[in-house]
Amino acid sequence: MTQTSLLTGPAVQAAHTVAPPTATRCPRPAMQQPNIGFLFNHEQGHQLAHSAPILAALATREDQLAQLHAFVSSPARQRELKALIPAPAWRNITVHNIAPPTTARWAEALTGGAVPLQRIGSLVKHRALLKSMDVLVAPETTCTLLKTHLGCHNTRFVYTQHGAGDRAVGFKKIIARFDHVLVPGHKIRNRMLAAGIVREHGYSVVGYPKFDALSPSAGRSTFPNDNPTVLYNPHFHPALSSWYRDGLKVLEFFADNPQFNLIFAPHVMLFTRRVHASCSPPRLRFSGTIPARFLRCDNILVDPGSQRSMDMTYTRAADIYLGDASSQVYEFLTRPKPCLFLRSHGVSWADDPNYAHWHLGKVLDSPDGLGAALKNLSWFDDTLRTRQRRAFRATFGEAPFGASDRAANVIITLAAGRHRATVPFLPSQTSYAGHAQPGYPKPGRSKPGRSKPRRSKQGDYHA
Repeated sequence: MTQTSLLTGPAVQAAHTVAPPTATRCPRPAMQQPNIGFLFNHEQGHQLAHSAPILAALATREDQLAQLHAFVSSPARQRELKALIPAPAWRNITVHNIAPPTTARWAEALTGGAVPLQRIGSLVKHRALLKSMDVLVAPETTCTLLKTHLGCHNTRFVYTQHGAGDRAVGFKKIIARFDHVLVPGHKIRNRMLAAGIVREHGYSVVGYPKFDALSPSAGRSTFPNDNPTVLYNPHFHPALSSWYRDGLKVLEFFADNPQFNLIFAPHVMLFTRRVHASCSPPRLRFSGTIPARFLRCDNILVDPGSQRSMDMTYTRAADIYLGDASSQVYEFLTRPKPCLFLRSHGVSWADDPNYAHWHLGKVLDSPDGLGAALKNLSWFDDTLRTRQRRAFRATFGEAPFGASDRAANVIITLAAGRHRATVPFLPSQTSYAGHAQPGYPKPGRSKPGRSKPRRSKQGDYHA
């Protein structure tokens, strides 16, 4: 029976033809306007769709109230960004190349990619240009080095996040260094308030901008049959991912059971780096390689990091989710569907808010339970369906589309206030509604975030 998607709203944005990348500079009007910059300096493109739709919303406004800038670290990022921006709006954006220095590339290669030295090198090399912004918008936290170590004290930093999951790293104290945080729904808002990461008037609940950039191909079948399709989406984190212990066993199961289709689309960073390390808890893991025999299976699609693994093509196409710690599980739940989670590290998860999403499906101690779980889905009952609907609304609110416009309004207000050297009033709760998810702390009085970040228990870096 066909289920109604929880993603209801206007039609998804049409794809745009991508021309060869060229820097575009929009003319500055006679009256000085604030400068708003968007930072895209990650070595992969999975963070783009979390802030690019906001840039597109700003660039398509009839009232161009600010000078818009995009900072990209490679031609690939520029091409991917341009694909997310309508062609007329692209002409309203000044694009800057902030490629990292060669020494940073070499150093990161020598460490196997375990440390984001290219991102850091890019910030150091181009700090003067970045400091010229009145507002700098970023989907990740490395950029706060500009404030703490590189003298960027007069710019307002806005954090868009890049996912809406439950991992502790999404609530680390370093987020308190941002001047304003855009949150998708009240689930994350409540938890950040309780942890003292954000304060009243230091955040806005706007929704999930990535939904405004949905690919037209999202949801199309990826196999020429009607067999159930499972998406295996392991994270890369060495202390959380199921890949290192159980990944090959999962592939082996589907190779032996062709009555099921498998999309193996891990977090894009899993195979981008050869080595994955964390300090808390201390872990060192090697991503390894995918044996060639699995690439030859007709019922297995292996995608270690194409655009389709990031634009919700697979989360919309799959019937069943299999994973561990990735926030993509919430993108998968646009309608209630079975979810399986691999408990590869023996974690005690039931009362841990970092594993709240595991209450939305069935938890397996090893891939040995895959056969029984997939062949008989009676465990996926009305209780789980109800939990999933509530969790989706708590995560993204009642109006998943339109987040980009809401976020754009917040940023324009911030930029205007910064340009006038006054702090504008920004309501912490917009008219955008959402619901608290059971098991999450309710908002209340909380202490401001500490200036010195603490390491999270689930790892100390966010890629």
